Amino acid sequence: MAVCHMSFGNAYDFCAEKNCKAGMEMEQIIKSELAEQEIRSGVEARHGVLTSRCGEQIIFRAMAEGIAQEADNASAALRLTPCAAALRRNPPLPGANRLPCMADVVRVVPHYISDAAGDMAALSADCGKKLMSAALAYQNRMRVPFALVNVGTGQGEAYAQYGFHYIYDKPAYRLREGAAYSVPDKSGQLALAHFVNAVLCRRYGLFAIRSAAYYEKLQERLAARGGKVCVIREDGKLKGCFTYTDAETIGEVVFEDETDIGRYFTTENEKRPATMARIVNLSEMLSHISSKGKVTIAIRLQDPVFAQNDGLFIWYLDESGSRMERVDEAKEKNTMRPEITTTIGELTAFFFGYIKLKQNMKFDSIYLSGPAWIHETI
Repeated sequence: MAVCHMSFGNAYDFCAEKNCKAGMEMEQIIKSELAEQEIRSGVEARHGVLTSRCGEQIIFRAMAEGIAQEADNASAALRLTPCAAALRRNPPLPGANRLPCMADVVRVVPHYISDAAGDMAALSADCGKKLMSAALAYQNRMRVPFALVNVGTGQGEAYAQYGFHYIYDKPAYRLREGAAYSVPDKSGQLALAHFVNAVLCRRYGLFAIRSAAYYEKLQERLAARGGKVCVIREDGKLKGCFTYTDAETIGEVVFEDETDIGRYFTTENEKRPATMARIVNLSEMLSHISSKGKVTIAIRLQDPVFAQNDGLFIWYLDESGSRMERVDEAKEKNTMRPEITTTIGELTAFFFGYIKLKQNMKFDSIYLSGPAWIHETI
C-alpha cells in the first residue's frame, strides 16, 4: 500500500498559501465595502438624503427643507432589498433533447424597492422624487441591472413616472376544500428549493433563486402574517408547493405538472398586474440580451430619470450580448431616423416578454429574458 507523506515544509507552505488566499479574500471584501460606502456618500450629498444599512437592506430617508416633517416620519423612506435571481442565459447552451436546467440561467442581483408606508403615492411629490431618484442613482452606480417593485391596486402610476412598467400579472388561487398538504421542516427545505428551481427554470426567464436559507427566511416572514410554506405529496412524491398568508390568501403555487394545479386550487377572477420593473444600469442589462446573428437597430429611448439613457442610439446585438452607442443628433439630424421610439419601461417589459415592441425579423431574432415569475414576500 502506498503511503503519502507531507513534510513539515510542505505543510507550512500549504497553510501559508491558504492563509494568503483568505487574507486576499478579506481584503477584497473590505475594498468592496469601502467602495459601496463611497457610492452611498456620493448619493447622499447629491440627492439630499440619508442612507443606512439594516441587515441586507439599504434604507433611504429624505432630508431637506420643506419636507422635514416627512423626513422625521419613519414611514417616509424607501428600502432596497437585494434578491438573488435567475436570468435566462442567452443564447441558450447547446444540447438537444433535454429540459432546461439551472445551468441555463445566470445569477443576477436586482433590488426590490419598497416604501415603509406601503403606498408610494402617499408621499409628497418632492419627497417621493428625492427618494426614488437617490435609490435609482445608487443602484446605477452599483451596476444593478434592473429594479423590481411589488405594486398594490392603484399604485402603478406612482412608479410609472419613474420609468417602471409592469412585467408580471399575478393569478389568484383558492385552495379546494379537503386538499391535503403538510409543512416542511428545516430538513426538507433544501429538497424543496431544488424542486422549485428545477420547475421554474423550465418555464420562466426570471425568478428568485430558492435555497434552504431562502425558505427559512420566507417561513419567518409568512409566520409573522399568519402564513406558511406548504407542500403537497402523492404516494410520498412531491407534486407541488404553495404559500399562504393571513386569511389563507394564497401566494405562490408551483407544481411540476401544471395540470395538477386545478386539482388542488380554483382560480379566482383574472390575473392582476402585480410587479413592475425598470432597467437601472443599461449597459449591465444589455450584456444579458443577445440575438441570433448580428443585428443593428436605430432606437430612440426615453428615460425620465437618467439623462444618459435618453436620446437616439444605435443598438448592436450579436450572440455575445449587446450594447448601445449614442448618436450625435446634431450631426445625423437629416440622415438617421429611429426604427422605433420607446421608453425605458417599455424596453424593460419587452426584455421580459411582457409586451412586444415591433414585429419584424430584427426584433424576432432577439433572445428575451422572460417570462418573469415574481412571487416574493418582501
